[in-house]
Amino acid sequence: MCESTHGCHFFNNRISLLYRMSKQLPQSVLIVEDRPDIARRLQTVVESTSGITLAGMASTLSQGIEAFYHLKPRLVLVDIGLPDGSGVDLIKAVASAEWEVDALVISIFGDESRVIEAIQAGAKGYVLKGQEMDKVGEDIMSVLEGGSPISPSIARHLLAVLKEANVPSMPKESVLTQRETEILKAVSRGYKRREIADQLGISAGTVGNHITNIYRKLEVSSNMEAVAHASRLGVL
Repeated sequence: MCESTHGCHFFNNRISLLYRMSKQLPQSVLIVEDRPDIARRLQTVVESTSGITLAGMASTLSQGIEAFYHLKPRLVLVDIGLPDGSGVDLIKAVASAEWEVDALVISIFGDESRVIEAIQAGAKGYVLKGQEMDKVGEDIMSVLEGGSPISPSIARHLLAVLKEANVPSMPKESVLTQRETEILKAVSRGYKRREIADQLGISAGTVGNHITNIYRKLEVSSNMEAVAHASRLGVL
């Protein structure tokens, strides 16, 4: 307990300063990718993106899990198809970690079963390898800011699959507003928060507030889950 009012103010101000400084420090990224050429490209992207730093690299599931617990990164960039297992097992480890950390999938696999499995395991984003790799730095920052980047082709495929499901309609008290639905549709097409904000003529913060409301109404914790759930309910 503080011995004086002045001491309390000093202590609280110091804690506030340390918190702000922690938010400004580069966020560490662990890359788990078995192909050396792609791993090098991802390394270059991470090292050239302001606000993040490379924590380490691994080429197998076992190496990735060991590095994950040893390095305690802020984000794990993980491939699904690894030589000794599925990257989904690492995603599950990320989801149950005791520190703040997210998983972003980057893979050549865009089929229904792998995408849904990754989402259910706790992945915050799913992007395909290829030309989109040049934007991986933006995708990482999007996840760190609370977004869930999805490759447009993945989003379209996911929507098409989920629309075929026979599910009950959404309860009236959970129906999204017109603006929320508009934003979620943009998310489902792969647009990021800043892009949605520009399209709608509102701030990125306002988009974030709408997304928070969407999460609450749909009882989800990521854009990917929101798109999947809303699609099953017939909202999209």
